[in-house]
Amino acid sequence: MTKEESLTIDLTEITNKDRGVGSKAANLGKLIKNKFSVPNGFVVKTTAYDLFLKDNNLIELIQKALKSIDYSNLESVKNATNTISDSFEKSSFPKELIDEIKLKYQPFSSYGVAVRSSATAEDLPKASFAGQYDTFLNIRNLDQILRNIKRCYASLWTSRAIIYSYKNRIPHNKVKIAVIIQQMVSAKSAGVLFTINPITSDNTELLIESNFGLGESIVSGKCSPDQFFLKKSKRGSFKILNKRIGIKGLVAHPKSSEANGGIEYRELSDDLKQQSSLSDDEIITLAKIGLEIEKIFNSNPQDIEWAIDQDNRINILQTRPVTTVKEEKKEPEILWSRGYSDDYWNDNVTPLYFGLLGDPITKVVNIELNSIMGYKRMDSQLLKLYNAHVYFNLNVIKKKIENEIPTFMRNEDLLNYFPEGSGLYGKRTMKELPFHLIKRIVAELRIMFHDPNGSMSKTAEVYEDWNQEIFIPYCKEFDIKLQNVTKSGEFEDLIDLAEELDKTMISHFRLIRYGIPVHNIGMNLLVQYLLTRFLGKEECSQYYPILISGLKHKLTETNDQIHRLTSLINRSLELKSIFINQESENIYNALLTETNPIIKDFLIEFERFLDDYGDRGFTRETYYPRWRELPMTNVMDVLTSLIKDQWQDLGGIKTKNLRKRERIEKIVEFKIRLLKFGLLKWKFFSIILKNSRKYIKFREDQRFNLDKWITRNRNVYLEIGKILTHKGIISDENKVFFLHKQEIKNLALNKYNQQEIQKIAYDVKQRFEEFKKYENIVPPKFLLGSREFNDMLKYDKESKLFHGIPASQGIITAPIRIIKDINLISTVRAGEILVVSRTDPGWTPIFSKIGGLITETGGVLSHGAVVSREYGIPAVTNITNACEIFKTGQNVKIDGYSGIVIPQKNI
Repeated sequence: MTKEESLTIDLTEITNKDRGVGSKAANLGKLIKNKFSVPNGFVVKTTAYDLFLKDNNLIELIQKALKSIDYSNLESVKNATNTISDSFEKSSFPKELIDEIKLKYQPFSSYGVAVRSSATAEDLPKASFAGQYDTFLNIRNLDQILRNIKRCYASLWTSRAIIYSYKNRIPHNKVKIAVIIQQMVSAKSAGVLFTINPITSDNTELLIESNFGLGESIVSGKCSPDQFFLKKSKRGSFKILNKRIGIKGLVAHPKSSEANGGIEYRELSDDLKQQSSLSDDEIITLAKIGLEIEKIFNSNPQDIEWAIDQDNRINILQTRPVTTVKEEKKEPEILWSRGYSDDYWNDNVTPLYFGLLGDPITKVVNIELNSIMGYKRMDSQLLKLYNAHVYFNLNVIKKKIENEIPTFMRNEDLLNYFPEGSGLYGKRTMKELPFHLIKRIVAELRIMFHDPNGSMSKTAEVYEDWNQEIFIPYCKEFDIKLQNVTKSGEFEDLIDLAEELDKTMISHFRLIRYGIPVHNIGMNLLVQYLLTRFLGKEECSQYYPILISGLKHKLTETNDQIHRLTSLINRSLELKSIFINQESENIYNALLTETNPIIKDFLIEFERFLDDYGDRGFTRETYYPRWRELPMTNVMDVLTSLIKDQWQDLGGIKTKNLRKRERIEKIVEFKIRLLKFGLLKWKFFSIILKNSRKYIKFREDQRFNLDKWITRNRNVYLEIGKILTHKGIISDENKVFFLHKQEIKNLALNKYNQQEIQKIAYDVKQRFEEFKKYENIVPPKFLLGSREFNDMLKYDKESKLFHGIPASQGIITAPIRIIKDINLISTVRAGEILVVSRTDPGWTPIFSKIGGLITETGGVLSHGAVVSREYGIPAVTNITNACEIFKTGQNVKIDGYSGIVIPQKNI
C-alpha cells in the first residue's frame, strides 16, 4: 500500500503535500520537521472518515438530517445532531481501517494516548472552529480508541458546529475530519501560550496560562490558572510584566486505573494553590519557543498548547492561529481588588449588607463625588460582591490616583491595592502614571463651590456637629419608633423605617467621602513623603509611626472602658470566679442571679458601658450580633481573656507613648529647621501632620457611628426577618440578611408569585451556604471578570525571613497564637504574638496583653496598626498566607521597624 493509499500516517511523515490530515496534524508535522519536541503519534486521515461514511451509508442520512433543520429553532438543530450522532455510534469501521489502526497503535499500547480531532476547516483565517471538535485523553486500549474516533467524527456534527458553519456560510460538505492518536505526556505542568496578548491584541506582549498536571484543567475552564504576561523586545529578549497566581483549585491527572483510562480532577493542596506552576526560567523558555513557532507560521500570532514532562522537557501538543485579533477591540475586563477592602471593608459580607453599605458608597462616595469634582468617564460600578467578600474596581481607584495623588506620594502602602508588575494596573504602571495637577486644582475649586463642607478645614468639624445635633438624637428616636412599629407588626412600616434610617445616614457618607479617601489617606501620604524628602527614607520609617500615635478617639476610648471593667472584675474574687468558671454565654445570667453588692454595682457599670459602647461588634456585618445582644458572648470573651492574664498598665503606656511622640516631634522639628528655609518647611510640615492626626481620629470616630447605624439596621431587619419566617419564606429571622434590599421591598409589596417566592427561598439557602463556606477564608486578592488570582507567593513554610509592612515599632521574640475565629479570642495568652487574617475594632481590647501583631492584610492605617501603636506593641501587616504558614506555639522574632518576621527555633 502506498503512502497515498494508506488510511493512516505517522506524524513524523507528514509533509506540506498531505492535505488529508487536518490543520492540527499538519501543524504538528511542521513543528516536528523544525525540530520541536512533539509527542509521538499517528493520524487517521480524512480518507478513513470518507470510507467510514460510505461503508455505513451515512452520507445520505447526514444530508437528509441537515435539510430538515429549521435554524430559527434550536430544538430542530438538536434533533438533527442526535440523529447523526446515534447513527455514527451504531456504525462499524471497515476491517482494513481497523487493521491499519491496530498496526500503528502497537508501539503505543503500553501508554495512554490522546485522541484528538483535526478538521480540515479548523482555524480558518476568517473563522474559528477551535475547540468545537473533541479531544479524549488517556485512552488505554484499541476498543477505546475506535470508540473515541467515532466520537471525534460525531463532533463534526454537534449543534454548535452545525450552527457555526451555517452562520459563517461554510458548506457542511467542505469540512472533513482526521483524528490524531498521540502519546500522552506525563505532565508536571501544562497550559496554553498566546504569542500575542489575546485580551488587548497587543502583538508586543505574550500571555502564558499554566496549571500543574494536564492542561485540560485550563482548556475545560475548570480552574483559575496562573497567568504570566511578557513583553517582547526588538532584540528577541523577554521581560516578565505580570505574574498572576491563580487559585487553580483543581488539577487534571490521568486516572490511576489503566482499565478505564480517561482523566480525573483532584483538589490541589493549599500550598500548591498559592505557588506558581512555572519557574521564571520556564516562563522565558516557553516565550522563546512561542516566538520561534510564530516565525515558522509566517509571523502569524499562535495559540499553543504545551506540557512540561517529568524530565522538564517542554512538549508542544498543538499550535493554531489566534483567530480573534482582527476583531474589533473590546473594552478590557474590569480588574477587581480586595487590597482596598483590606483597609476599609475587610469583613465577609451578606447580600443585604452589601446593599446597605455598598449603595451609598457607590452613589454618594463614587458617582456623586466624581460629578462634584468634575471627573468624567468614571465607572459607575465601584464594588463587586464575590464569594461573600467585597472587591473594588481598580479602574476607579486608578483614575482617582491619577487625579488626586502625585507620583512622589505613591508609596508601597498605596500601591498594595494593585497587582505586582506592569500592565494596565500593575504597581509599576501606577507608580509612573502622570499626575493631573490641573484637574486636581479644578476639583478643589468645584468642591469649594458645590460642597464647601468637603474642605480640609471643615469636614471633621461639620461631621462632629452632625453627629451631636442630628445622628445621636435620631438613634434614640429610632429605637422608640422601632418598638412602636414592632408592636403593630406592619411589614411596610418596618421597610419605611429602614429607609428613613438610611436617608438620615446620607450626611455621614457625604462627609466621609472626603474625610477618609481624600483627607485621611492624602494627608498621611503627604506626611510620609515630606519626612522622606526632608530627612530620608530611613528616618521616615522610624519617625512616622510614632508621630501619628498617642491619639484619642472612639476606638481607644472604647478599649479604655473595657479595661476599666476588667479592673473592677480583678478587684473582686467573686466576680473573677464567675468570669473564669462560667462559659461566656452564661456569664451575664449568672451575674443577674447574684445578690452581692459588688456584683450589683458591677452590673450597673456594665449596663452603662453597653449603653455607650454596646453597638460595637467584632465586624461591620449586620448578620453578626452586637456586643449588647444576649448572651453577649463576644464582649464576655474579651473580658475573660483580659482577666486571665496580666495586661499592660494603659495609663503608663499612654504617658510613655505621649512623651515619646513629643520627643520625636522635637527631634523632627530640630532636623527640619536645620534645612534651607527650615522654618517655613517646619511650619508647612506641622500643619500637614496636624491634619493627618485629625483625620486618623476622624476615621475611627466615624466607624463608631457606623456601628450605631449597623446595629439599628440589624434590629429593624431582624423584625422583618421574623415576619418572613412566619410567612414561611425563610427558615429563621437571621436569613433575612441573605436577601437583597429590593427583594425584601418587593416581598413587602406582594410583587412575587408563589413560584418566584420559592426561587427566592432557594437562593437564600445557596447564599447562606456560600457565606459560611468563605466565612473565615481570606479570598483571592484580585478578580478579572470571575477569574481569581493572587500576586506570586513570596514565602512558604520553609522560608527563613518574611517581609511585610512595618505598622508599629518595636522588636519582640515570642510564641505565635493564630486566631481564625473571634470565638477563640479568649485563648490568647499574655505576651503572645497574635496572627490574624484581618482585624476589626471589636478585636482590639486584647491588644493590651499581646506581645505583637501579624496580619495577612492591611497597611499602616488599618485598625490593627492604629491600636498597636497606641499600646506600643510591634506590628507587621500584609504577610500573605500568615495563618497557614505559621503555627500556634511557634516562636518568631517580629521587627516593627523594618517589617521583618523571622522564625526562631523553639527551645
